[in-house]
Amino acid sequence: MQYFEKKWVAVLAVVMVVSAISGCDFINSFLNSNKDSKKTSTGTAEPATRPSSAKASAPAGDVLAQVGSWTLTTDQFNQRLKLLKEGLPNFDESKASNKEAVLNELVRQQLLVKDAEEAGIGAQKEIAEAVEDFRRTLLVQELANRLTKNVAATEKEAQVYFDKNKQMFVDPIQWKVSEIVVEDETAAKNILVQVLQGGSFADIAKAQSKGKSAAAGGALKPFDNGKAPFAAMQSAISSLDAGGTSPVFKGPQGYYIVHVDDKRGGAAKAFKDIKDDLIAGLTLRKQQEAILAHIEQLSSKTKVQINKNLLGDGAVK
Repeated sequence: MQYFEKKWVAVLAVVMVVSAISGCDFINSFLNSNKDSKKTSTGTAEPATRPSSAKASAPAGDVLAQVGSWTLTTDQFNQRLKLLKEGLPNFDESKASNKEAVLNELVRQQLLVKDAEEAGIGAQKEIAEAVEDFRRTLLVQELANRLTKNVAATEKEAQVYFDKNKQMFVDPIQWKVSEIVVEDETAAKNILVQVLQGGSFADIAKAQSKGKSAAAGGALKPFDNGKAPFAAMQSAISSLDAGGTSPVFKGPQGYYIVHVDDKRGGAAKAFKDIKDDLIAGLTLRKQQEAILAHIEQLSSKTKVQINKNLLGDGAVK
């Protein structure tokens, strides 16, 4: 089982207890591969602290540690070291001192777990419900892993999807434009003639525009394609390139002329550049569809009852 919760439960089981009992020094020692052990004032190595035990005899077989009825085998311990390495990449799991430190913390943790169980903490409603919720999550994730194990999109499928949806794979366009706004259509057309004859758009905007942008030479804040201040402006500039000027058109505050100061983006992406991301996205979609199809099959075989009235006024009708 390779899923997020299992990995991080094992890691946190060590790291959280370590932090609570030993503070940051323990974790820091993981990240410092040059320090094998703490040094005493005389310079001799001080062995790692071991939890006390009523009986210190070694367990039998491949059991590395035993606390009451709980046992930890060498395979289980090595798996925990592997997961801890994934959570703390600089952790050297091959060092004997690190191994011993982790083992000691796992034993300490189990001592606390045993004491908590004997105190009845595990029977508390909140704890029991949290454990059950977590168990359900693990079951669902493992089933989902099995259902989607061999479900993956192919490069051919990605190519077909790309060919049918090329308009989706274009760099977004960002516009930077300036406007001139006047109340009279005839005045707007006269101004357009001045602009087309080489007049400075910014100077004309400052002198004749009635818009709020006049003081800035008509300059508007840049906007992404499709997000012009109003639809008629977006339509007027849609076919223009940088340096182009729109014809006169009607807008919210009168008659407008728009100059495209800059236009960036709009380049089509090549399939080879997005192939991996597209395959990953299509794979995820196919996996979701496989899970939903399985749920539909289960729904057809299992009686499901829902009392929407208990959801209150916001219930879905």
